[in-house]
Amino acid sequence: MTLSQGSTKLLQHVPGVLPGVGVRVMRPDGDEVAQYGPDAPAGGSEHRCATADAEIIASLPPGNDAASDLVLSLLQLVEERERLESDMESMNASSLRLLEQVSMLTETLPRLSAGEDDRDIASLGVRACLVAAATERVMFLAGTPEEATFEVLVDHATAGARAADEAFDTIVPNEGLLADILAVEEGVILRTIPEGATVGAAGSPESLAKRQILGVPVTYGSGDKRVVLGALLLFDKAATSYSSDAELGSEEGQVAESFAAMLGAVLGARKTAALGKELSMAQTIQRQILPKNVLEIGGFDVAADYQACGAVGGDYFDYVRLADGRTMVVVADVSGHNLASGMMMVSARATLRTLASVRDGVAPVFDDFAAAMYEDLTSTERFITAAAVGLRENERSVEYVSAGHNDLFIYRAALNRVEAVPTEHTIVGFLERPGYTSSSIALEPGDCLLIYTDGITEATDETEEMFGEERLTEALAAAARSGTAREIVDAIVAEVHKFRGGEIVGDDVTAVVVGCTAGGAD
Repeated sequence: MTLSQGSTKLLQHVPGVLPGVGVRVMRPDGDEVAQYGPDAPAGGSEHRCATADAEIIASLPPGNDAASDLVLSLLQLVEERERLESDMESMNASSLRLLEQVSMLTETLPRLSAGEDDRDIASLGVRACLVAAATERVMFLAGTPEEATFEVLVDHATAGARAADEAFDTIVPNEGLLADILAVEEGVILRTIPEGATVGAAGSPESLAKRQILGVPVTYGSGDKRVVLGALLLFDKAATSYSSDAELGSEEGQVAESFAAMLGAVLGARKTAALGKELSMAQTIQRQILPKNVLEIGGFDVAADYQACGAVGGDYFDYVRLADGRTMVVVADVSGHNLASGMMMVSARATLRTLASVRDGVAPVFDDFAAAMYEDLTSTERFITAAAVGLRENERSVEYVSAGHNDLFIYRAALNRVEAVPTEHTIVGFLERPGYTSSSIALEPGDCLLIYTDGITEATDETEEMFGEERLTEALAAAARSGTAREIVDAIVAEVHKFRGGEIVGDDVTAVVVGCTAGGAD
């Protein structure tokens, strides 16, 4: 319709009210739509007005000045009426779109929460977004920037969407549109395709767009805890009963962001809950692998403590029986302090125990241990430092091996001072078979050994100053003068706890004290 029904009827009556006045209605392209009254007379005058869809020309005969002002006012009235009609039509369309979007949002969230799995949740969200944004296709790509590829988890399209030249299930995240989407903290990425052109390689999301493609990241959390879960892509605006085939813009961007936020919240919460179950299981496993009983061995007093800075830690200590009857007291530290580190430590503990049962010394155990763990450590880009002493009942000479671990501290009771045995040999994971060797340490009654992880010396206070080796040796000397192994460990851990203000942050803390008691033999 070029003009509204009301304006058309008004113009039809003009010639009858004002004899000699003719009205023509023209399209923007110049074609005549209608004529009311006579043709334009020679020597007469004209008044014109333009609306969004038409131009109106009123022709007056010569000398009819009295009708001129009336015709001009009438045309201005028609122009204003058409503008109001257009605004009302636009408002109605906008209202319909808004109602559609609100309805989709309010109905979708509870349904998402009830989804059976990630694919089911994503499918519900994508279908609702397709309707609310009135696009020809919506796609959800699942993955994180650290992964090699993103999976096309859900792809819903209307009949008008472009068919894929070739099937694809994965997208590389470090190139093309997906890389741009993942690079933004918030907001949308919009690409317009030149007419007749295609963008992106075959098998890329861009190749499916006819005119435009819009993308937003799907994330969970905020700040440094923000995690990318995927990306939501919208392709080409579709025609609806309340909007013509148009372009993607800010309105569709807001719809995409709203659905991305919902998907991120639901998928992120599910992943967090699943991770919580995994962490709980990992915590249980890790508690189970730590020694449950105090080590009782003639001539020695042994005590230990372990505190994880996170839900699951990477430190480990154990008392392991060697094939030659001695007991190996071992402390190890896997790089990192997360779930993966904790699970790597579980594997390390099982490997050490198996090897100890068939080896007669600490050094051979460490060498075989390094060879057994090498492939897993290198493939996960992790490493392990470890130190151990081999104790024989009532024998004061102990075997000591270090695999790139912290210096061993020895408190000498006769001298009332702490000595350090420097770190030796290679960290586990750097060489397949480092060729570890051991050293012999002679102890006297009252002497004690301290094996610890760097969570102690690298603990920081509110000024970021480290606890350091000097404070550690002072705490060891003060406690060892008259304390048992248990009292020494407790005193050291208490000093570290006090130094860092009572917060378990930074790295895991492990300390093992081996004291030499009276009655041992040389």
